[in-house]
Amino acid sequence: MKKIHRIIFMFFLLSSMISCKDDQQTVLPESHGKVNHILLIMKDKPWKGTLGDTIRKYFTTEFPDLPQSEPLFTINQASPDLFTGSFKKMKTILLVKLGSENRIQYLKNRFAAPQLIVKIEGKDINALKNLISKHANEIIDRIYNFEIELLQKKHRESLRNNQDIEKELGINIEIPDFFVLVDHQKGFFWFRRDIKNGEQDIILYEVPLAKDSIEQRNMVMHYRDSIGKRYIPGAIDSSYMKTVKGISPSQNYLTIHQLKAIETRGLWDMKNDFMGGPYLNYTLIDKKHNRAIVGEGFVYAPALNKRDYMVQLEAILKTMKLKK
Repeated sequence: MKKIHRIIFMFFLLSSMISCKDDQQTVLPESHGKVNHILLIMKDKPWKGTLGDTIRKYFTTEFPDLPQSEPLFTINQASPDLFTGSFKKMKTILLVKLGSENRIQYLKNRFAAPQLIVKIEGKDINALKNLISKHANEIIDRIYNFEIELLQKKHRESLRNNQDIEKELGINIEIPDFFVLVDHQKGFFWFRRDIKNGEQDIILYEVPLAKDSIEQRNMVMHYRDSIGKRYIPGAIDSSYMKTVKGISPSQNYLTIHQLKAIETRGLWDMKNDFMGGPYLNYTLIDKKHNRAIVGEGFVYAPALNKRDYMVQLEAILKTMKLKK
């Protein structure tokens, strides 16, 4: 009988421990911070020296293909003695310090949720510089993807009903309900969100599948210019959106939900008008249906920084996938 009582006691003790652990996870405060903003925790002297130069070299390099220069990340530095209270609740933290070994750690939801802390420790300043130089691309990718995932999660709180897109183009995409459908013609969708002194836009359409990815890449600008001329007029007669000539766009291959894709970034303007801004184009190769699906976002926001708007469009467009 005592053995049975002991087993029951141990069962309730274990259940209580698990419950306490769950409670600890749920009481984490909500994190805060703007898109692509990093709180950097390190001492003032190395931040002003060569170690700080190394961090700035990689993390504040120019965000690609914007009309004005903007950094990849905005960094706010604070000394370790200030790392208390609201600072610990920042969503993205880069912690750089001297330690007993050379290492990089990625910590999730340590003081708030959602939260990513990248902890970089080195035995001396040179070791820290070498660690950052060697692993900068990996660290940047982890932080940037974290930012994209957070935006996607936030968007899912208020999505528009996209059954019209699913039915006509055969794709799923998570478009927040603050984007409004402004034009829909067969095989073409155009959404807009009004922002301060401008707008964010998303267009979706499909084009023929080329014989190979190189030809498809070379046709991106041809298709976007033909779509712009046909569907996206300017404010005055005979004006329409086109790709800025004389500036080569940047293009990369990647995979989006198991589909090979071409990412194209560049600048657009209006023929016979003065509007313009950056665009981001994803052309997904859909061999199953012998076509390419195009999702593009572009921004018009004169006199405003555009990086955060472009990151938000990227988060939306990267939800594109074939309808199951």
